[in-house]
Amino acid sequence: MFNIAATKFIKEFCKSYQRIALTNFMHDITFGKGQISMLVSNKDIFMFYYNNKIPMLCTDETGRTLSNGIYINKILEEQYKDCSILMPLMVKISQQFGLSLGANSLHIVNRESSCQHLYSLFFDLLEQDFLHWVINNGNFLYDLIANYNDVANDVILEAKSPENRIILPDFNRLNPAFNGSEQSSQLLSVIHKDLNMPIHLSQQQSRCLQLLASGKSAKEISTEMKLSHRTVEHYLEKIKKLLGCTNNKELIIHYLDQLS
Repeated sequence: MFNIAATKFIKEFCKSYQRIALTNFMHDITFGKGQISMLVSNKDIFMFYYNNKIPMLCTDETGRTLSNGIYINKILEEQYKDCSILMPLMVKISQQFGLSLGANSLHIVNRESSCQHLYSLFFDLLEQDFLHWVINNGNFLYDLIANYNDVANDVILEAKSPENRIILPDFNRLNPAFNGSEQSSQLLSVIHKDLNMPIHLSQQQSRCLQLLASGKSAKEISTEMKLSHRTVEHYLEKIKKLLGCTNNKELIIHYLDQLS
């Protein structure tokens, strides 16, 4: 299986750079229409992203939107709403599978005509030491990526094959709170209050939650959606279970900021 072979390669590559406090390395290749190929050090992480449809960082219908260059995690989290939510989530997911992403990371973007490469390097360095290292090792970083691309050439070519890509959503398309288009409001993906993970709702569940957040009762929702009161109650119960709430009031308290 391709992703198992790729994870073994990434593990071996990381061993060579542990002396510079590199704790982990990921390589994402994004294409258009949500297609992505992931080279990570644990195949279970790959499957977790695929099964839970975790959104991609800084993407739209064309693929990755970041320009070529080096990006520090703190800057990305400050400048992009999806990064402020998804990058801490990425750390949590890795911890769930026994991996350390360190205290800080940098991300290198290299765009091709048909795809975009995102190389993510994670360091076990505190912020001041990390910034000092980045400032003084710019050329080394490019040499590291050039070396990786050289030794990983066959793996990368295999990763680009359509059969080794998965489909992941665009964060803004799933979150109408951060994207005002009418089409995006058909589906909701909200960040769970305890798990800090995106929970994806169906179209009917999304509509129920939006109407509830607007102040409508279950009876009023059933009238507007042309559904039975019992069906609406079923949807709301399912939503409460998914989002860790015991009643409708909790739903509004914990999630109104994501729906307003």
